[in-house]
Amino acid sequence: MKNAILLFLLGIVTSTCFSQNKFEQKTIQVLPESTLNISGDTNISAFHCEFDTLLLKGKHEFQYSEENGSIYFKNAVLNLKNNGFDCGNRAINKDFNSLMQTEKYPGIKLELKKVSFDQDDNAMARVNIRMAGREKSYIIPITITDCPTPNYKGTLNLNIKDFGLEPPRKLFGLIVIKDEIEINFNLVVKPKK
Repeated sequence: MKNAILLFLLGIVTSTCFSQNKFEQKTIQVLPESTLNISGDTNISAFHCEFDTLLLKGKHEFQYSEENGSIYFKNAVLNLKNNGFDCGNRAINKDFNSLMQTEKYPGIKLELKKVSFDQDDNAMARVNIRMAGREKSYIIPITITDCPTPNYKGTLNLNIKDFGLEPPRKLFGLIVIKDEIEINFNLVVKPKK
């Protein structure tokens, strides 16, 4: 038997038995001490939007299979409501929702597709992100600790224009949001029965 660490982008579990090419069912719960945020810059200051991880409560079910040192996932999805992000004040929250086109696209979909490990047990996750009606695939390095509770950290830098998003301009264009944003996550999970 081989111990393998399973990542559910924003939740991972440890399992002790895999069968080649056969998908197994797993259920996890994202714990409230988890964090997920989006940070960025304007030409005059930075902004930071925290997601309310209590909105991720409940069970998250997915399937996984191990093959050639990688773990493949089916239905490993987290849906993040745009209005679940708090950027510190109502005006910035309004700008964030305007940028994300919340009225038309109310959320962000994160889907974990694969986790690979190198010889030093460093993990890389392939994640599909769907925002504003467009989907892109990214490779994210993740840090895994499993004591006392499974904990998974990672950072993804992306360009909002990849999703067709145009940053709002304030004060007649004097304040402009830069195209690059950073998504940071620190997910704490536990297996559910």
